[in-house]
Amino acid sequence: MLKSDHNTRKVLPIAIMAHNEEKVIQKAVQSGLTQKTPSGFTVQIVVVANGCSDRTEEIVKELEDRNPQGVVLVSIKDKGKTKAINRAIAYFAELSRKDLLIPYVIFLDADCQFLGEDVLINFINRFEHTPQLCAVGANCLPDVLFNKRHDLVSNTYRAISNFGDLLKINSISGMCYAIKYDTLAKINFPNIQFNEDMYVSSRLDGWFFRDKHIKVVFTTPYNLSHELKRRTRQEVSTQRYHQYYSSLKQKGIMVRLYEKPLNDDYRWLGPGDNHAFRMFFSLKGIKSKFFLTGYGLTRLWAKINAYYILKSVNKNQETDFWEVLR
Repeated sequence: MLKSDHNTRKVLPIAIMAHNEEKVIQKAVQSGLTQKTPSGFTVQIVVVANGCSDRTEEIVKELEDRNPQGVVLVSIKDKGKTKAINRAIAYFAELSRKDLLIPYVIFLDADCQFLGEDVLINFINRFEHTPQLCAVGANCLPDVLFNKRHDLVSNTYRAISNFGDLLKINSISGMCYAIKYDTLAKINFPNIQFNEDMYVSSRLDGWFFRDKHIKVVFTTPYNLSHELKRRTRQEVSTQRYHQYYSSLKQKGIMVRLYEKPLNDDYRWLGPGDNHAFRMFFSLKGIKSKFFLTGYGLTRLWAKINAYYILKSVNKNQETDFWEVLR
């Protein structure tokens, strides 16, 4: 359980952005509560419930009542992850004005759980080992790696995970990452619905590292329909990110916070930088190729669907992204 040290002035927030997450939010919070506390820190789980219409806030409030020192509910009416992140940053600023030190912030998605009890300690150790780093990404694993579920979606995620192990990927996933608080305050998240982890990765290119030994588990979509909706949401967010990134470049605004990388090992690298297609054809066995091909087709479908959704939304500004995508 979390231990409260009244002599320390350092707080390590675990920030969870939650929009209608009643099915998973309790497990995410409990996952944080069972973490071992890094020496010298007090851990506080901050759940920013944004535009919820289900029991998310009620569940978090019950957890807050049972853990008044360890859980905090922050509620906003507006939907959108970046709006929730900006509210979280404002809350951290409030803590700082109370003479509490916040060296780092850890973000965790509501459908994720820490794997093992030492994740927070490992994050801190990584920063202490390389103090110049601005952020540390976690290794996000599908829960089907740890259960006996066998269906099209679960087998596809197993194949994706195994293939990812072959690639040298350095990226920040919004599912879970730790970031220095002073760096977080410089990111300047716009209040629009877009792929915020790609934005963080681009702003901190060359100054972050994805640590494969720091692991979290995320909930795998339970059927193909759920997977298609998830991929569509991601593609809409990705395309909106590219639009925003392009608009900044056209205005001559520097997206990267630092012109030179701390180290080439800390550059933002994805599958495309690792010759993923060439490695795909070098894979042995038909089964993995079959599921990876299915994944590729799913992403292609989602890209096309996202394009038409954005086209429709751009014509009618009153259309709600969340209503369309959920």
